[in-house]
Amino acid sequence: MTIKMIPKHVKYGHWLNSAKARRPVPMAVHMAIAILAAVAICASLGQITVCVAAESEPLELTLDEARSYAIDHSHDYAIAVLELEASAIQFKMAEADALIRPSVIASKRATGAKKDAERALVAKRQSLMLDVDRAYYDLITAQERAKIIHSSEEQAQESLRVVSLKFNSGLASKMDVMSAEIALERAIAETISAQNHLELAQLALKRTIGMDLDASVVAVDSAEPIAGEIDFEAALALALRNRPEIVKAREALEICELEAGFADNEYTPKLTKQQLNNALEQARLAAKQAERGVRVEARQMYLSLEESRRAIAIASAATKQAVENYRIMKLRYEHGMEIANSLLGAQLSLTEAKLSELQSIMNYNIARLRFDAWANYPAEDNLAGEAK
Repeated sequence: MTIKMIPKHVKYGHWLNSAKARRPVPMAVHMAIAILAAVAICASLGQITVCVAAESEPLELTLDEARSYAIDHSHDYAIAVLELEASAIQFKMAEADALIRPSVIASKRATGAKKDAERALVAKRQSLMLDVDRAYYDLITAQERAKIIHSSEEQAQESLRVVSLKFNSGLASKMDVMSAEIALERAIAETISAQNHLELAQLALKRTIGMDLDASVVAVDSAEPIAGEIDFEAALALALRNRPEIVKAREALEICELEAGFADNEYTPKLTKQQLNNALEQARLAAKQAERGVRVEARQMYLSLEESRRAIAIASAATKQAVENYRIMKLRYEHGMEIANSLLGAQLSLTEAKLSELQSIMNYNIARLRFDAWANYPAEDNLAGEAK
């Protein structure tokens, strides 16, 4: 298709006129011609769908939706699923061998290897979920941070307006105006930086869950602390039953007990008995050590979580104080009782307090999700189902 170019010196509209038609062309006709020309160009390039399609709306995701998307699209998790399938095949082969050469210990080891693969898949799933949680809350943080910084920019604009009015009335110095202008320029730069952080946070979430990097995504969950109290004793009891390091140590102890029991006869060499008994004692100590390790880790995580909760309360109180301080400073400055730098300082303190409170909430949420995932490890009976 050939499109005839109109010389720049020919006025748009005149080239449509003829001796029989001197009236100006209606605007609707101009728009129709422009649309038809654009469609023709797109069709010639095979891109008509792209040209006429409206800009897609951002995809709104909850945390649960982001997790589900990651399970369906993560390559690392898909590899772990295949590894579990391979271990299931090995287990069936071991069962077939047991029909020819029956062995309680060999069967126990094969079962343990299969469960290890199931635990590895659950561990991979939990690791992926924590990565998604962090990326999701990082996006919430970036979104809220952008709002806070934008509000700070609006406050800086208002401060400059007030200072300029006072300057015009002879109640403020040129230096005050310059300080307000610098504060506004700083706020504008921070707004741009916040938008850049937001874009990077979106990319990080999309990469983590396996989403198309060109898609637009928005986190819609609340930027509030996760509700609900933690029953530490119940969480500890659950962890002591189901944590994989404890279960695996107990399984190893059971195998050692079987081996030592089968060797307790007059036909087994003395040195072999001593070797097996030594391994049994090591397995007993390893089981006790695993339990102690779980107890210590549970307490460390819980205390860290409580510190994060207290940090939210402190940051929230600081934000309320900063809000009131800014309100008072603004009134005092408007009545000539404070200098411009005091007002600008109060504004900066308010922004910092809001950002600190936001970060404290996000830190708590991540710590809470990590503790819940660690303590609520699935029982062995539900292991395969949880891994799927």
